[in-house]
Amino acid sequence: MNPDTPNAFVAYTVIMLAHGDRYLLLHRSPAKKFMPNLWTGLGGLVEAHEYDDLSRSALRELHEEAGVEAADITHFALRRVLLHARPGGPLTLLLYYTAGWPSESAPPCSEGTLHWVTRAQFDALDIIDTTRPVLPLLADDLRDDPRGLAPVKLGIAVHHAGGADVFWGGR
Repeated sequence: MNPDTPNAFVAYTVIMLAHGDRYLLLHRSPAKKFMPNLWTGLGGLVEAHEYDDLSRSALRELHEEAGVEAADITHFALRRVLLHARPGGPLTLLLYYTAGWPSESAPPCSEGTLHWVTRAQFDALDIIDTTRPVLPLLADDLRDDPRGLAPVKLGIAVHHAGGADVFWGGR
């Protein structure tokens, strides 16, 4: 499947690791073809054989990109799911996970560099447009429900010339 085809469906995982009130974000390498030099969480494409266990896909990406094993993190939880279609692109599902990270050190990353940031620093970062409105909500989710027991929240991104607006059912 070609993810650049408008008549296609793809899913991606995004994981935000937290340590206290700091969040580990990826500054994507300028050499990346897709979204170079932008900020996001760790994650990537859900492979066709992983649709029966989406969490497994997120954990695989976490391991591939940063060498982090499931046993290294705590309270791993799917928090938010965002559906969007960029003009000319496929229908895309973004699965946003959070987890606790026990250390202040950042693991090495094959996709760019990892940095600890606070919520107050989000606005100063050039974050991928569909992820920008989600990161503060994930920080709130972690504060209000640290174990990730609340229901998953669903949203839709609507694209326009200036970027994307995100609408959530029930916030």
